[in-house]
Amino acid sequence: MIGFFLRRIVLTIPTFIALTFLTFVAIRLVPGDPVEARVGEHGITPERLALLRHQLGLDQPVWKQFLDYGWGLLHGNFGTSLSTSGSVLTEFMTLFPATVELSLVAMALAILIGIPTGVIAAVKRGSWTDQILMSLSVTGYSMPIFWWGLLLVMLFAERLGWAPVGGRIDLIRFDYDTPTGFMLIDSLLSDEPGAFLDAVRHLVLPAIVLGTIPLAVVARMTRSSMLEVLNEDYVRTARAKGLSPFRVIGIHALRNALIPVTTVIGLMTGSLLAGAVLTETIFSWPGVGHYLIDGISRRDYPALQGGIMLISVVVIFVNLLVDVTYGAINPRIRHGG
Repeated sequence: MIGFFLRRIVLTIPTFIALTFLTFVAIRLVPGDPVEARVGEHGITPERLALLRHQLGLDQPVWKQFLDYGWGLLHGNFGTSLSTSGSVLTEFMTLFPATVELSLVAMALAILIGIPTGVIAAVKRGSWTDQILMSLSVTGYSMPIFWWGLLLVMLFAERLGWAPVGGRIDLIRFDYDTPTGFMLIDSLLSDEPGAFLDAVRHLVLPAIVLGTIPLAVVARMTRSSMLEVLNEDYVRTARAKGLSPFRVIGIHALRNALIPVTTVIGLMTGSLLAGAVLTETIFSWPGVGHYLIDGISRRDYPALQGGIMLISVVVIFVNLLVDVTYGAINPRIRHGG
């Protein structure tokens, strides 16, 4: 098991290096000058502009900038934001709990709805129920996030007024400390009446939008896995013994069908952390995705590079954790390399 774990860690190193290089190069292909975006295009002399570029190291060859950046990463230095002059790592850790909270709630919705949906569709295979549920899952998987998000905003926020449009909580009504950074937890710990419900109201629409695609994937994966398990001998034996449908489906079949579903859930949890950019932008959610969008508009190279790399580290770690967990569950995977 230790050898399997070490092999997986070694395989992540080339991925991380390649990702670092591609991120570094791709950001510099974006049109615009970060110094001009910082100080404005007018009212600054060419000499002052050259001095600022020199101070930021932007007058160095690209390969030299990349080596300096890589050396900083090896020492845990993800750079300093050009627009705020703050540590990218510090700013990332301040905003990261908001993204984690949104992603976890979105995945929880996907699991709580997707697994029962897949089970029902598998049990009712070929029926109208199966066709309707799978058609809905295909629709959910196919909908663009920006279109789905704007649609929910127009319906539930603008027209019906059931949910707020942006932010994590009403800052005018509520003012309390946020020691954990997770608004649901901090609102429960506070003495502010109604704070938790307000935090939930702010979270519902973004979580639904972000969790729609994972919900569709989990539902279809659960159905496919359940169909395979329902044809196994031990399931037929359980039915022959006269066990109740709940025990046959809910215990004997579902428990074994959840192994590949668990793997998909783990991998998608990591991808949600990286894919929350559009959702956070639509709902003005103060997370890492919103931070990266602001970095693009400001041509903030260190913020973009550091933010993307930190998200990549999290995603790679989650994928590694899922891979190792699956290897522990299934010894054939572990011995197969």
